[in-house]
Amino acid sequence: MPFIQVTSKELGARGQCVRELLQPLTRRMDGPAWQRKTTQYTWIIGTHDGSPPSSNLQEWRFATFVRGLRAQYFELWRRVDEESWCLYQAYLNMFRTDLVTREESKFLSLHCDPNESDDAPHAIYKKGPHLHVQAADDPFPHVHIALTGKHLDMVLSSVDSLSEAIEWAVRMIKEEVLDAMIVEPYAT
Repeated sequence: MPFIQVTSKELGARGQCVRELLQPLTRRMDGPAWQRKTTQYTWIIGTHDGSPPSSNLQEWRFATFVRGLRAQYFELWRRVDEESWCLYQAYLNMFRTDLVTREESKFLSLHCDPNESDDAPHAIYKKGPHLHVQAADDPFPHVHIALTGKHLDMVLSSVDSLSEAIEWAVRMIKEEVLDAMIVEPYAT
């Protein structure tokens, strides 16, 4: 039985939960905008500023409260049966933008792959929320730094418990990384 299952009705309300989950990273009091993309077998919730820049979800970003730092968040859900969906991926990627060249580089990611196959390499570290530090030298960009430890079963017991774990990780990233990056905060 897949981890993190919800009904279609619950998934329809998930976008607002995602928005609230990411609010600590944004300049917007209500969090980033979100939109869903669906097919018969997949349901994707993606975040962005205002209107998405294109139909390509990989290009969607939202501004953080740190100048030159943008983020991307999406959840990929897959159909289990007529009325149920399971979470396949929840990915938060942080991008630093060179303010002169406007080139983007991914530097930190919070990923979660709750339905990774048990026999896949590193599955025990990938199923729960885990970090990738792309800004560091090899091997760190590819290392899965698990944040749940021995509490993985509890974290994967429901969408609410996973959301709490992701919310904790987002707050940690805000307080330990983004707050330390502030050179000149945006005026409000």
